[in-house]
Amino acid sequence: MAVISSKKGMKVKLVKEPDNQYDKEAILVKIKGLGAIGHAANSTKTVIGESCSAGRLYDHFRKKAEGRVMYVTSRGALCKSGD
Repeated sequence: MAVISSKKGMKVKLVKEPDNQYDKEAILVKIKGLGAIGHAANSTKTVIGESCSAGRLYDHFRKKAEGRVMYVTSRGALCKSGD
């Protein structure tokens, strides 16, 4: 398994996965040139601080949205959607 390092300012693509068998509100995170790198957090155990979970973000865009990495922590990256 490769380790992907996020950098502040990096662009990401957010893609809804309504057919995901584990989470009907799953949001896949992609990076241009690499493809899928993970999913937006959607659990109280995986959401960082008071950031928005995938379930809360899900209704704010149709199928795809762009985002930008704002902060990188030891637990993951925090992105702002809509850029």
